[in-house]
Amino acid sequence: MDFKETETQFAVLAESLPQLVWSSRPDGSVDYVNRRWREFTGLPGEHFLGSGWEIAIHPDDLPQVREHWQRSLETGQAYEWEYRVRTAAGGYEWFLSRAIPIQDLSGKITRWFGTSTNINAQKTAEEAVRMLENQYRIALEAADLGTWQIDLDKNLITWDEGSCALYHLPHNGLYSLTLEEAWAMIHPEDVEGVRARIAAAASAGADGKYDSQYRAILPDGKLRWFRSHGQALYTEEGGTHRAVSLYGVVSDITERHALEEAQKLLTRELNHRVKNLFAIANGMVSMTARTAKDPKDMANALRGRLSALSRAHELVQPVAGGETGQGPDVELGRLIEAVLEPYRQSGQNRIATEGPRVLVGSNTTTSLALVLHELATNAAKYGCLSCAEGDLAIHWTLQGDDVDLLWTESGGPTIESPPTFEGFGTQLSQRSITGQLGGTLDREWRPEGLRVHMILPVSRLSA
Repeated sequence: MDFKETETQFAVLAESLPQLVWSSRPDGSVDYVNRRWREFTGLPGEHFLGSGWEIAIHPDDLPQVREHWQRSLETGQAYEWEYRVRTAAGGYEWFLSRAIPIQDLSGKITRWFGTSTNINAQKTAEEAVRMLENQYRIALEAADLGTWQIDLDKNLITWDEGSCALYHLPHNGLYSLTLEEAWAMIHPEDVEGVRARIAAAASAGADGKYDSQYRAILPDGKLRWFRSHGQALYTEEGGTHRAVSLYGVVSDITERHALEEAQKLLTRELNHRVKNLFAIANGMVSMTARTAKDPKDMANALRGRLSALSRAHELVQPVAGGETGQGPDVELGRLIEAVLEPYRQSGQNRIATEGPRVLVGSNTTTSLALVLHELATNAAKYGCLSCAEGDLAIHWTLQGDDVDLLWTESGGPTIESPPTFEGFGTQLSQRSITGQLGGTLDREWRPEGLRVHMILPVSRLSA
């Protein structure tokens, strides 16, 4: 077969191919393009000859196209590169261009033959996937979420960078560990619950949904609350429907969990206080009825005591929205008087207070007022304020950096023995003094009446 016949067969083949086909001399000068090149670009064939083909390449891609083409010409290595080609309508589409050298018997390159395949649909799909991945990553980062996947056959769990960051593990990329290693990071009291929920999600006939809240032990020993939820992936093997993996997301809910617990405590506290307010009001009516001269006197006295109770309630109510630092500081003596005013009886000096000037900060007023309120409530129910003969003395002094406060009851019902049940009010008082105010609270159940000894750091009291 002679050279001319070979050229003719090449031309027939090139014109029938769906790709853009071209050839060049050894120096890279293009000497042929097929009909598809002309149709796609809308340019006549002579425009492509020599280096004229460059006019059809996207300006941003042309420098690298030239660089890689020149490298192949110099080394004789096959050419392959992706770039955008201008369409007849003026837009651009992506192509993958490949070329191989043709050599004579001596190994000298005599020509280059190449094809350019349209990969625009693939590129568009890849770009769409890349955009979705970026959106997914941004959403995870914005929500502070991590992803995970459990291989049930291998008993392995794999975390992404987000999960590693939440667990304070210095890993980049994916990190895999056995389920036993993962269980060791969960608080012992929560492990069985997590295992049971995973088993339930993976069980036959289940909907595959998984949701769990648990405490994790971080590398520094601290506990954090996490919520993990996901979905099981099933497969059909030999007519058997079984779960092969679970996948999902995890988030740190420590702050939210603390807020929920605080809200529960607040609800219990408010319920408790409402009960106490009704008990106090009932006691006030009874005590006022015993001492009033006539219905008018009773009404006036009762109105005044209820107003005082309302003022005390304003001092001990929680600040709306959980904010702190609201309002001016309160002097300790004034705070005590305001809380105890509803319990004073006309013409009787049953309550005595004495102590130096000490400021109570706006952040701690509520905590201390709650404690005084609980003590007074119990005294009105069971102690010295439950009868006309009872007396209450509150005395405080400054001892170095602390306020030393004594609450002393006498003249009330005789105390046979300390109570065997510790109510919510008692727990709340203890928690407020030791936890929020950093002090101590001790009770002495004497036969003649309760004595409470509190030591409160001035630094915390005035905060």
